[in-house]
Amino acid sequence: MRLVAVVLNWNGGEDTPAALASLEGIETICVDNGSEDGSADAVAERFPDVDLIRTGVNLGFSGGNNVGIRRALAHGADWVLLLNDDAVADAALPAALAAA
Repeated sequence: MRLVAVVLNWNGGEDTPAALASLEGIETICVDNGSEDGSADAVAERFPDVDLIRTGVNLGFSGGNNVGIRRALAHGADWVLLLNDDAVADAALPAALAAA
């Protein structure tokens, strides 16, 4: 099972880095939805293993997530996990998904 997480960032401040940190060990794509607060640069600096996509414009919630989903599927994802940028994943999440 290949799990890829997608986190949508839009001016995420400290929320997006907390969400990304909670996904350590899970292949992750962060879609920056045209942020203007420097959060995309912070993601690039703090999370070099995260695939950062900069859309350049705000595509909205569904549009931004669709960009990430398409990238995940193109990379061979069997499962795509959408995690809101203001949420954190429990460490047991990958095992729970595998068991399901």
